[in-house]
Formats: sequence, C-alpha cells, structure tokens
Amino acid sequence: MDTIIFDLYFRSKSTTCTAFINRIAKREVYAYVNTQILSDLLHKLMLAEAVNKGYITRRSASKLKNKLSSNRSVASNLTDYQQQFEDILALGIKVLRISQKTLVETKRERTQYGLMTGDSLHLGTMNRHSTPIDNIVTHDSDFAHVPNLNIWTPMDVIS
Repeated sequence: MDTIIFDLYFRSKSTTCTAFINRIAKREVYAYVNTQILSDLLHKLMLAEAVNKGYITRRSASKLKNKLSSNRSVASNLTDYQQQFEDILALGIKVLRISQKTLVETKRERTQYGLMTGDSLHLGTMNRHSTPIDNIVTHDSDFAHVPNLNIWTPMDVIS
C-alpha cells in the first residue's frame, strides 16, 4: 500500500480509498506498508495540519521548516497529525522493515524497472517478503511496467 492512498483518504479525495481503509479496519483485507511509507505518511499529515491551522499556505516541507525555525512553539500546536498516524497504525496494517540489505539490494528494482528510490523500496520490500507480495494499492503509474504486479488504483480521485 502506497502513501498516496492514505493521503487521498485523509484529504477526502477518493471514496474508493476511504472504502479500502474501512475494509482494512474491518479486517476484510490485509495491508502491508514499509517503514518508508509510514515516514512519508507522518510527514504528509504534519504538513496537512500545518496548512489547515494556517501556519503555512501550501504543503511544502521547506515552508514548514522555515516556520518552525522562526517559531519553535508551532510544533507543540501540531498534534492532530500524530493521532491520525496512530489511528492508522491501530488498524492492524502489517509493517515491513527496510533493512540495510534491502537498501542495497533494491538497486536491482531501480535499474531493471527505472524506478526512483522510494518506489524501488516499495517493490523491493514486496519482493523480499517471506511470501512475495504481488498486489499494490497506489495512485502512482510508475509501477505500470512492472511485470506480474497487480495494481489496484482508485478511479474516483478528486483533483
């Protein structure tokens, strides 16, 4: 499962993503993420809260970093994102660890499929799971040319 699915869910941009997250909560489907996806999610949630609370005007890490540099107390006012993150973890999503070995070995996915580092880590952790995972839920077309990969993508994303 890719970070964008969570992002679309939290921004109410796809009823399909909301339904999918609800199915995970009901244990109708099992979802796997790697630690990078969780890190990305935490980052996106913090940025979204900063925008929603008016600390920055758009989801930009550099804008939030500048805001925090000039006013460190802003961080103590950003608390909703952490609860949202913990609520996602409580759904029972399986977390796949990214090891040093995986970081090195995913060079194969980067060179073979022309993927950026994040996508190669997604695919690499899927490929290296004890039972390889051949389904991905994403709104990222970069996986379209990977053979034997079932891609599940929301078709109702609101811009």
